[in-house]
Amino acid sequence: MSSAQQQQDKLVLRINNFRKLHGKSCAECNDKGPGQICIDFNTFVCMTCSGVHREFQHKCKGISMSKWTPEEVKAIENGGNDKDQAIWLGGWNPSQFPKPSPGDQEKIRKFIQMKYVERRWYVDPEKALANVQSSAPPATTHTPSSAAQVADLLGGMSLGAPRTPGPPAAPASAAQGLTPPPARP
Repeated sequence: MSSAQQQQDKLVLRINNFRKLHGKSCAECNDKGPGQICIDFNTFVCMTCSGVHREFQHKCKGISMSKWTPEEVKAIENGGNDKDQAIWLGGWNPSQFPKPSPGDQEKIRKFIQMKYVERRWYVDPEKALANVQSSAPPATTHTPSSAAQVADLLGGMSLGAPRTPGPPAAPASAAQGLTPPPARP
Protein backbone atom coordinates (compact mmCIF):
# COMPACT_ATOMS: atom_id res chain seq x y z
CA MET A 1 0.00 0.00 0.00
CA SER A 2 1.38 3.39 -1.00
CA SER A 3 2.01 6.22 1.42
CA ALA A 4 -0.67 8.31 -0.31
CA GLN A 5 -3.23 5.52 0.12
CA GLN A 6 -2.29 5.13 3.78
CA GLN A 7 -2.81 8.88 4.24
CA GLN A 8 -6.26 8.64 2.58
CA ASP A 9 -7.19 5.68 4.76
CA LYS A 10 -6.26 7.66 7.89
CA LEU A 11 -8.34 10.64 6.75
CA VAL A 12 -11.37 8.43 6.02
CA LEU A 13 -10.94 6.79 9.43
CA ARG A 14 -10.96 10.25 11.10
CA ILE A 15 -14.15 11.15 9.21
CA ASN A 16 -15.83 7.89 10.19
CA ASN A 17 -14.82 8.29 13.83
CA PHE A 18 -16.24 11.81 13.86
CA ARG A 19 -19.41 10.60 12.12
CA LYS A 20 -20.02 8.12 14.97
CA LEU A 21 -20.40 11.08 17.34
CA HIS A 22 -21.75 13.89 15.15
CA GLY A 23 -23.38 12.29 12.13
CA LYS A 24 -25.24 9.12 13.02
CA SER A 25 -28.20 10.27 10.95
CA CYS A 26 -28.70 12.57 7.97
CA ALA A 27 -28.73 16.28 8.83
CA GLU A 28 -31.76 16.84 6.61
CA CYS A 29 -34.05 13.78 6.84
CA ASN A 30 -32.70 11.74 9.79
CA ASP A 31 -31.97 8.70 7.59
CA LYS A 32 -29.60 6.45 9.54
CA GLY A 33 -25.94 5.98 8.57
CA PRO A 34 -25.32 8.78 6.07
CA GLY A 35 -22.42 8.11 3.71
CA GLN A 36 -22.06 11.57 2.16
CA ILE A 37 -20.81 14.92 3.41
CA CYS A 38 -22.11 18.30 2.30
CA ILE A 39 -18.80 20.15 2.21
CA ASP A 40 -20.46 23.58 2.20
CA PHE A 41 -21.93 22.97 5.67
CA ASN A 42 -19.72 20.11 6.93
CA THR A 43 -22.73 17.93 7.55
CA PHE A 44 -23.34 14.22 7.14
CA VAL A 45 -26.16 13.53 4.70
CA CYS A 46 -27.72 10.54 2.96
CA MET A 47 -27.45 9.88 -0.77
CA THR A 48 -30.89 11.37 -1.50
CA CYS A 49 -30.17 14.58 0.39
CA SER A 50 -26.71 14.92 -1.19
CA GLY A 51 -28.42 14.86 -4.60
CA VAL A 52 -30.80 17.61 -3.54
CA HIS A 53 -27.91 19.64 -2.08
CA ARG A 54 -26.17 19.37 -5.46
CA GLU A 55 -29.28 20.87 -7.09
CA PHE A 56 -28.57 23.96 -4.97
CA GLN A 57 -24.91 23.90 -6.11
CA HIS A 58 -23.70 22.68 -2.71
CA LYS A 59 -20.62 20.50 -2.95
CA CYS A 60 -21.03 16.95 -1.63
CA LYS A 61 -18.60 14.06 -1.44
CA GLY A 62 -18.94 10.39 -0.60
CA ILE A 63 -16.99 9.45 2.52
CA SER A 64 -15.39 6.25 1.29
CA MET A 65 -15.15 6.93 -2.46
CA SER A 66 -13.64 10.43 -2.42
CA LYS A 67 -10.16 11.83 -2.04
CA TRP A 68 -9.80 13.97 1.08
CA THR A 69 -7.34 16.65 2.08
CA PRO A 70 -6.27 17.17 5.70
CA GLU A 71 -7.86 20.65 5.52
CA GLU A 72 -11.23 19.21 4.47
CA VAL A 73 -11.15 16.67 7.29
CA LYS A 74 -10.25 19.36 9.84
CA ALA A 75 -13.18 21.50 8.61
CA ILE A 76 -15.50 18.49 8.91
CA GLU A 77 -14.25 17.85 12.45
CA ASN A 78 -15.01 21.51 13.25
CA GLY A 79 -18.56 21.08 11.92
CA GLY A 80 -20.96 18.19 12.18
CA ASN A 81 -24.71 17.84 12.31
CA ASP A 82 -25.03 19.12 15.89
CA LYS A 83 -23.43 22.48 15.10
CA ASP A 84 -25.36 22.70 11.85
CA GLN A 85 -28.63 22.18 13.69
CA ALA A 86 -27.77 24.72 16.40
CA ILE A 87 -27.08 27.38 13.78
CA TRP A 88 -29.23 26.61 10.74
CA LEU A 89 -32.20 25.24 12.72
CA GLY A 90 -31.77 27.47 15.78
CA GLY A 91 -35.17 29.11 15.29
CA TRP A 92 -36.90 26.03 13.87
CA ASN A 93 -40.15 24.68 15.24
CA PRO A 94 -40.52 21.05 14.09
CA SER A 95 -44.26 21.11 14.71
CA GLN A 96 -44.65 23.82 12.05
CA PHE A 97 -42.42 22.17 9.45
CA PRO A 98 -41.15 18.71 10.44
CA LYS A 99 -38.03 17.20 8.92
CA PRO A 100 -38.89 15.32 5.75
CA SER A 101 -39.00 11.55 5.64
CA PRO A 102 -36.00 9.77 4.09
CA GLY A 103 -36.44 9.51 0.33
CA ASP A 104 -39.17 12.20 0.01
CA GLN A 105 -37.29 14.37 -2.49
CA GLU A 106 -39.91 17.11 -2.80
CA LYS A 107 -40.12 17.70 0.96
CA ILE A 108 -36.33 17.38 1.29
CA ARG A 109 -35.88 19.97 -1.47
CA LYS A 110 -38.27 22.39 0.26
CA PHE A 111 -36.62 21.78 3.65
CA ILE A 112 -33.10 22.43 2.29
CA GLN A 113 -34.34 25.52 0.45
CA MET A 114 -35.94 26.89 3.60
CA LYS A 115 -32.97 25.96 5.78
CA TYR A 116 -30.01 27.15 3.69
CA VAL A 117 -31.30 29.33 0.84
CA GLU A 118 -34.06 31.25 2.62
CA ARG A 119 -32.22 30.98 5.95
CA ARG A 120 -35.61 30.75 7.61
CA TRP A 121 -34.36 29.33 10.92
CA TYR A 122 -30.78 30.63 10.92
CA VAL A 123 -29.41 31.84 14.24
CA ASP A 124 -26.16 33.74 14.64
CA PRO A 125 -23.47 31.29 15.83
CA GLU A 126 -22.87 33.23 19.06
CA LYS A 127 -26.58 33.13 19.87
CA ALA A 128 -26.76 29.45 18.87
CA LEU A 129 -23.93 28.66 21.26
CA ALA A 130 -25.62 30.65 24.03
CA ASN A 131 -28.85 28.71 23.44
CA VAL A 132 -26.99 25.41 23.65
CA GLN A 133 -25.27 26.54 26.85
CA SER A 134 -28.48 27.75 28.46
CA SER A 135 -30.04 24.33 27.96
CA ALA A 136 -27.03 22.59 29.54
CA PRO A 137 -27.02 21.68 33.22
CA PRO A 138 -25.61 24.50 35.39
CA ALA A 139 -22.47 22.56 36.29
CA THR A 140 -21.44 22.36 32.63
CA THR A 141 -22.42 25.86 31.54
CA HIS A 142 -19.51 27.98 30.41
CA THR A 143 -20.01 31.60 29.46
CA PRO A 144 -17.34 32.84 27.07
CA SER A 145 -16.13 36.34 27.74
CA SER A 146 -14.95 37.11 24.22
CA ALA A 147 -15.64 36.30 20.60
CA ALA A 148 -12.36 34.39 20.53
CA GLN A 149 -13.58 32.11 23.34
CA VAL A 150 -16.88 31.59 21.52
CA ALA A 151 -14.97 30.69 18.35
CA ASP A 152 -12.83 28.30 20.38
CA LEU A 153 -15.93 26.63 21.79
CA LEU A 154 -17.31 26.29 18.27
CA GLY A 155 -14.17 24.46 17.18
CA GLY A 156 -12.25 27.47 15.90
CA MET A 157 -14.91 28.54 13.40
CA SER A 158 -15.35 32.13 12.41
CA LEU A 159 -18.34 33.98 13.80
CA GLY A 160 -18.99 36.24 10.82
CA ALA A 161 -22.23 38.16 10.63
CA PRO A 162 -25.05 36.41 8.82
CA ARG A 163 -25.59 37.43 5.24
CA THR A 164 -28.81 38.47 3.66
CA PRO A 165 -30.31 36.46 0.82
CA GLY A 166 -29.21 37.38 -2.67
CA PRO A 167 -25.89 37.00 -4.41
CA PRO A 168 -23.62 35.91 -1.56
CA ALA A 169 -20.06 37.10 -1.14
CA ALA A 170 -17.42 34.50 -0.39
CA PRO A 171 -17.09 34.46 3.42
CA ALA A 172 -13.82 33.62 5.12
CA SER A 173 -15.57 30.96 7.16
CA ALA A 174 -17.47 29.19 4.36
CA ALA A 175 -15.04 26.28 4.46
CA GLN A 176 -15.85 25.86 8.12
CA GLY A 177 -19.59 25.66 7.56
CA LEU A 178 -20.94 28.59 9.56
CA THR A 179 -22.04 30.92 6.82
CA PRO A 180 -23.76 30.28 3.52
CA PRO A 181 -21.37 29.12 0.83
CA PRO A 182 -20.58 31.36 -2.12
CA ALA A 183 -22.80 30.97 -5.16
CA ARG A 184 -21.48 28.65 -7.81
CA PRO A 185 -21.78 29.61 -11.49
